[in-house]
Amino acid sequence: MIEEDLFAGAARVVIDGTIKGDLTVATRSLVINGVVEGDVNGVAWSVDIAGEVGGSVRAVAWEMDVSGSVGDDVLTLARSLEVDGTVGRDMLVAALSARNSGQVGGEIRGELVWSLYLDGSVAEDVDVGVHRLTITDTATVGSAVNWRQGLIGQNIRGWTTRTEISSSADLGLVSEVRPIATDITVRALRLLFQLLRFVGLLFTGMLLLYAFPRLTKRAVDRAWSRPTASFLVGLGVFVLVPILAVLTLFTIVMAPVALLALGLWLFGLFAGAIPAVTALGRRVTGKGLLGSFIVAAVVWRILRVIPLVGFFIYLLAVIWGMGAWTLSLWDGWNNSREAEADHGDLSPRLGSPTMLANPGPRLELLGLDLPPED
Repeated sequence: MIEEDLFAGAARVVIDGTIKGDLTVATRSLVINGVVEGDVNGVAWSVDIAGEVGGSVRAVAWEMDVSGSVGDDVLTLARSLEVDGTVGRDMLVAALSARNSGQVGGEIRGELVWSLYLDGSVAEDVDVGVHRLTITDTATVGSAVNWRQGLIGQNIRGWTTRTEISSSADLGLVSEVRPIATDITVRALRLLFQLLRFVGLLFTGMLLLYAFPRLTKRAVDRAWSRPTASFLVGLGVFVLVPILAVLTLFTIVMAPVALLALGLWLFGLFAGAIPAVTALGRRVTGKGLLGSFIVAAVVWRILRVIPLVGFFIYLLAVIWGMGAWTLSLWDGWNNSREAEADHGDLSPRLGSPTMLANPGPRLELLGLDLPPED
């Protein structure tokens, strides 16, 4: 038994006993089989709460499973959340998917990138943004169920939410929350913002082409000559960088690196497509880098207007370009290392004798032996 708060950091943290205070943890795997009378705060790859938490659980995790009991709220940013046990108060979720097969004493609120599955009980409201909502006949919601399109559906034309709500479920009022229609002023401001963003992209592309011509040209070449490798590397950067940045953001040593990586990743969302767009424009138009970039960027922006398809075209170009930038930086670093190594081999080393082709009489005057003649 621990009579006070516990701060833990390890590859795996398992709690089988009792903690009288709070638990703050950074780990790959957190397992709570015992009792934590206070709150649980942490960053982990996986969180498994099979025991009892008296307070709230606030965690950033890849996956979280609550099969035991949580006395207060559950607040999480995760890929998946599974609740088979009990949550005393509210469930506040930002996740790829969530499922409640247990009991929630308050309400469920949040943004689900993909789906919410309800076959347990919720004492109060359900208010979520989802792309797939499933409520089975065993589900119980004490008050209203309000759902709306998720973040992707709100930003992609033509994306619709899929709902499967059983008529046998014990529910209150079920309603879709539709966005408020924007007036002409808001639409004009949104159009102006999109125009400024496109102009900013053109300016950024021209600036990179003039300020870093070798790096940009190498990225364009990698995008065209190694498209599969560029896309796979870009996909890894697109998915892993924000996850690793969030997981290391709360550590003292790695926090500056995490902020820098997250900033570069956000910049990549804006300017990452430049090498891919330029490579395609260069092959189609046959112009130079600058002309190819401008022509292809205009076409790319027009294609983005197409409902649903335009978003995937945008995402494909960004991921492809991110990979090309990464390969270009990696190749440039390797080339600089090889150049330094070659330069070091050619330069005379300190303390090594320097042989002269024709030393003349000067070495004899210094009392030194002449090198033998061949």
